Amino acid sequence: MKAYLYPARSKNMFLELNKIALKKLGFSVEKIEMSFIYELPRFNNERIVVLNWVEDRVYDRGVKRFLQAFVSHALLIAYSKLFAKQVIWIRHNFRPHAGSKNNRRYKLLCHLYRWLNIAPVPLEEYFSSPSLVHPLYRTDQAIQDDISHSTLNDRELNIPVLFFGAVKKYKNLDKTLDTWPISVPLKIAGYCDDSRYRDLLETKILKRGLSVEWINRFLSSEELDELLKRTMYVLLPHAENTMISSGSFYHAIGEGCNILTNSSQFGQFKQLQHEFVTLYDGNTITLDSLTKNYKPRTKVMAEALDFYGENKVVDAWQNILTCRGDA
Repeated sequence: MKAYLYPARSKNMFLELNKIALKKLGFSVEKIEMSFIYELPRFNNERIVVLNWVEDRVYDRGVKRFLQAFVSHALLIAYSKLFAKQVIWIRHNFRPHAGSKNNRRYKLLCHLYRWLNIAPVPLEEYFSSPSLVHPLYRTDQAIQDDISHSTLNDRELNIPVLFFGAVKKYKNLDKTLDTWPISVPLKIAGYCDDSRYRDLLETKILKRGLSVEWINRFLSSEELDELLKRTMYVLLPHAENTMISSGSFYHAIGEGCNILTNSSQFGQFKQLQHEFVTLYDGNTITLDSLTKNYKPRTKVMAEALDFYGENKVVDAWQNILTCRGDA
């Protein structure tokens, strides 16, 4: 059995972690490249195609580049449907992060999926079911070792709240700073490539006199993990109807961090599932309330394994492949 994954390359660990899950189910995992065109029509009862972010990747600048991207991605979807046993469309977002005002290109590709009877497979049950399980960014063994490690404790934490990752408008950090409590320190660790947005955030921080430290650059995995080990809460302020799931959530809880999130569909869903998730309210959040509601790191990691461990990811894939065939 072969599983072809798109995109062939990504800085996001999500793809690599799902490759591991598919291999555990007996698949040989291949990249979608030129050989895919010749191989897919052969023995199609043994081949599946897994498509990630296809509808999100049609916003290159310039008419020529747009047409090339749109046509090639539309052909990829149609060709996969024609020859593969199953096409798994993993839908990550409600709308593209770098889209346009109307997102017509995105909507057209979503309509193409539906016209070809390819249903979206989300990463969260609140969107639709059955769903996949978003993997954690550490192995089960590494997390279990941390849980049992005698030196692991919460007294070394010196970062009350951390926001990490690329600083983009859709993550809603500007709106959050409008109500962020002056008494609660916030650390931002991530690069902003939009100078206007960066200036907006810095102006809000200065005008309100907020206690914010911003590391405005890309951090290595090692640097980020060291920060997470010293963090009580990770802030996820994403705007409503932008992302269906958040990789930052799973990265954070794998390190034992509590979560502070807004009341988006994702935030409310996770808050119902886990006691370590707190919904952000700028009028009531204080250092005292955060400390009072804080759940120990070992408890967070143990619960993360129960809900999102490696076996859960594999089981979810098995369920999707059994119940969500497109052929």
